Formats: sequence, structure tokens, C-alpha cells
Amino acid sequence: MPRRHWFERVLWVTIVALATWGALNVSLGQLQRFNDNPTVVTLEKDFRSWRFSLPAVTVCHGNRSDPENLVKAIKARWRVSPEDPRYSYYTRFVLTVANSDLFHLQGYEEFRGDASLNVDLLELVKEVMPELVIKTSSSQPLPLQWTPVMTESGACYITNSVAFADVALSKLRGNITNDLPVTCHYSAMVCYIIFEVTKTVHFYIHSPYDVAKTTEKASTVFPALNRFVELSVGETRAGSRVRDLSPRRRACRYTDEALLGKQVYSTEMCRLSCRSNLALELCGCRPFYYFFEVGPSCTPSGMWCLSQHSRELANFGGIRCNCSAPCLHAEFKENFVEDQLWGKGPFQERGAIRLSVQAPRSRYIREIVFHFEDLVVSFGGAAGLFLGASFITFIEIIYFMLEKVFGMFSTDEKPKPLKEQGSYERPSKDNIIIESQRFYY
Repeated sequence: MPRRHWFERVLWVTIVALATWGALNVSLGQLQRFNDNPTVVTLEKDFRSWRFSLPAVTVCHGNRSDPENLVKAIKARWRVSPEDPRYSYYTRFVLTVANSDLFHLQGYEEFRGDASLNVDLLELVKEVMPELVIKTSSSQPLPLQWTPVMTESGACYITNSVAFADVALSKLRGNITNDLPVTCHYSAMVCYIIFEVTKTVHFYIHSPYDVAKTTEKASTVFPALNRFVELSVGETRAGSRVRDLSPRRRACRYTDEALLGKQVYSTEMCRLSCRSNLALELCGCRPFYYFFEVGPSCTPSGMWCLSQHSRELANFGGIRCNCSAPCLHAEFKENFVEDQLWGKGPFQERGAIRLSVQAPRSRYIREIVFHFEDLVVSFGGAAGLFLGASFITFIEIIYFMLEKVFGMFSTDEKPKPLKEQGSYERPSKDNIIIESQRFYY
């Protein structure tokens, strides 16, 4: 075989190196896409077969203390009866605790130096919390149950949510969220829920896969007010195989994929944890709104300290709170609100709010767009384009490499050449002539 010119050898080595680099570069890019971004959010419009979610509702009383429970709580802790001159002082303290929220804690200034008030504020709030008296009616039978929960606006009640287990103020009986959230079929077009109340209450309407975000404006209803609210819903769903991916790869979490120390996951619960950690940094204690978090509970002095940092708490101290998006979500928006006041008659002593939800005609769905099979195909395409190789080619390369390696360490004797083993030697031309001229007598 003629020797190749050195330039030709260098040229081929360069071409093979560049082709190998190209195949590896493309393959590594596809591998990164498979690991970091294998999903896509698309728009669905096959709405005629859908069932859409109804909103979760969190209700907070305008006055979050019951008069009878207040008297019992003061007497049990400080042994003070209504006839005692100090009773008004302790009443102001209990009302301040029960009706306070995270961003309005200035009322604690009066009590910050009184060591006798260093009691369990959470238990105090639970003890004076009034019972919820509310009548519910709807366009279809709804298995709604009201559960007392703690929010950043104090003790409230929640229904039609699957994410309240960590903030519940009472022990949950079994898994009461199995049938939640309540849904409505598209054929109904408009589904509604009516809540009737006899006291002033604040309604927070939110996703059934989350808890209330009380920093947003509430819908306040009082006796003699009838409020009609029309809502539109934008839903996000997930495909059947999305759950098989890790939360990092799909860039979202399901409610049963709770963070450490929690029972459920939701975006708002994650933000509450961030605020709790910030409160610990600012004042060295945890307000009773975050009883489910770790850290020492705040005394009245600690609550007053937090009142000096309400702005930092509202914007998380300028620090980004990294919370994963929910895989299942429903966002409700008010299309219009209409109020009707009753000046007299039987409706003057009752207030009501009617929530009607329009059936959606589109929704978002998260699907896997880059499966493992697509990764294998992309690897094969890159190898075939740059190297002209296939799966069998790599098997052959590995086979010959192993054959060479094992051959180097093999101890078997090599077979001797045939000549050394006494093989038949072909006669020469002279011998043939002599034999042909031989005479026999």
C-alpha cells in the first residue's frame, strides 16, 4: 500500500476531529434540553367535554372575636372578670390580637412592655374565634365544608381548597379533600354559588389549589347588601406523563409534593414560609400567623417589632422568593360586580354574595415535548450527520477495541508457520527433468 502524504494525513485527522466535535456539541445540547426543558405549555380549545373548577373561598369575620369567648379567655388567663377595672385593658389586648393582620400591628405598642401578656397568642386567637354562620346554595349539589384556618389576616374559614392542611386550626377528619375541588361541566355554561351571612365578612376568592392571598383586595359583604360577581376562570392542567418527571425538569409541583416539613405544596404557602424566615431575621421571632413554621413565637414585644418592618415584609425585604409554579392551577378574575342595597324588608338583616363562573373556552396544558425516545433519535441523527455512523458502527468499534485489549494481555502461543511444521515442499524444475529422463533396465 503506497504511503500517504503527510498533508493528507493531517487533513483527515482534522476532518474527523471536527466531525466528532460537531456530533458531541449537538448531542450535549439535546441532552441539556432533555434534562432542563422537556415540557411545553400549549393552549387547548376542546372545551365542550371539559369540567372546570369552581373557586375556593376564604371567609374572615369583620370582628374575629366572640363576646362570650372573649370573657372566658380573659378570666382563664388573667383571672379578671368584667367588673374588674383592668378588664377593659385586657379586652383591648385580646381584640388587638384577634383582629390584627401581619401588615397592621401598630396596636401592639400599648402592650409591648407588659410581661403578663406573654401568653400563647395562637391559642388565644383560636379560643375567641367566632363560629361561622353562613348559608350556602348553588346551581348544583356541592359537598362544601368550612374549615378554620390561619391566614395573614388572622383566623378565617376556607372551603373548596385542597391546599389548607398546613394552616388548618383544627384536626382534619380523614382526607376531606378527596372530592375537591368541586367542578362544573361546560354544558351548564354558568355555575354559581350563593353565600348568605348575618354579619360583616370579607370574602377572598382564590384558586382551589392554593390558600388565600390576603394581601389582595377582599370582597366585603354586610347585612342589607346583595352583591353579584361574575367570574372568568383561566386553568392550567398537566398531561398524563408530566408527573413522571422530577419537579425541576417539569418546572412545577403538584400539591402532594410538599416541601420539607409540610403536608401540601402551594405557591402561597411557599411565600408564607419566605415571610416567616424574614420575620425571624428582622425580629428574632415568628408571628402566630405562621404557627406551622419553625422558630420561637412572637410575644407582644416581637409583634410590635414587626410593625416597624411592615414594608419589608410586604416585599419580602427585596429578596426574591423562589417558589415553583403549581402544575394544577385556576385563576379567577372579576368581569363585573353589581351591588344591591335593601333599605327595608326581610333582606335588610341579611347579606349575600353570588359568585357565577363563566365556562371557559380555552385553557393551558403542560405536555412533554421531548421524550427519551426523542433524545435517542437526536443522538443518532447527530452521529449519522457528522460521522456517518450508526448504532452497529459503535458496537463494531467497541468490539475491535476490546479484541485488541484482550489480545495484548493474552498468554496463548501463536501458531507456527507451516514451513516450520514440516509441510510439503513443492519440487523444483530441475528435479522434475531428472525424473523424466530416468531409464529403467
